[in-house]
Amino acid sequence: MASSLWLPTKQKIRSGLKQTKHFLRGDVFRFANQQETLHRHQYPHLWSQFVTSIPQRSGAKTMGANRLKNLHVAGEYIDGLILKTNQIFSFWHRVPRPTLKNGYREGPAFFNGTVTKDIGGGLCLLSTNLFNTFLLAGCEILERFNHSIDPYGDRRFFPLGRDATVFYGYKDLIVSNQQEIELQLELEIFESQGKVRSTLWGTRPNPVTLKIESSFINEKPAPSPQGMPGYQVETIRLSTFSDSVTGTDSSWHQDYRAMSTYQPCHYAYYPHHHSSTTV
Repeated sequence: MASSLWLPTKQKIRSGLKQTKHFLRGDVFRFANQQETLHRHQYPHLWSQFVTSIPQRSGAKTMGANRLKNLHVAGEYIDGLILKTNQIFSFWHRVPRPTLKNGYREGPAFFNGTVTKDIGGGLCLLSTNLFNTFLLAGCEILERFNHSIDPYGDRRFFPLGRDATVFYGYKDLIVSNQQEIELQLELEIFESQGKVRSTLWGTRPNPVTLKIESSFINEKPAPSPQGMPGYQVETIRLSTFSDSVTGTDSSWHQDYRAMSTYQPCHYAYYPHHHSSTTV
């Protein structure tokens, strides 16, 4: 209890330290802040897109409605965001701190390897969706964290090894547009379909061809019949530049690598549903 009471104060302190770090590195002058939804036609070239299903659990209608509310609150600060060359997207620079005052509700969350509830719960679905769109577009991934556990099994809303959790003051999703092409981020929440889709559009076509590969490294058994196993997964991205004159590609090179470790847990989001090691 004492730890939870101190958490808001610790978050403020850690957030302040992160802001200082960003200032010293000059990131504050690179953060993307311009949001424009009226001139989408200026970005006609689709670079990438990713669709995420919103988990629906029987007997948890209130939590599901709260998650949707949280997604809408955060989405208002993301849809239409423009990333110019060398600009940075930071989830917590764009999205307000998850508090009741800021319009959030209590939703599902993972904390220290357990499933709990927290104000703003469910935002990790949004950060995971955005991470994959940025990854598929070839953006530079500066900061990303995977979840501590994987309680969804083969009904998870992300390819194993390609999730991105966020926790105010502690974990952020930060990416950079290193191409000399201006981009615009579009975010859509389809409540009736139970899906979230983000797309990244450019003023010119993406000059990079990409391949993303995830490799299952090992598995740790579930601690109980109702629990879920743990995994270690390696994800790499390979890229090659296309020559607009000859139409040929340069050699492939690795420009992203991440090792994601998920600890075994006693909880399954979907009861009696087993996990899959497919990546």
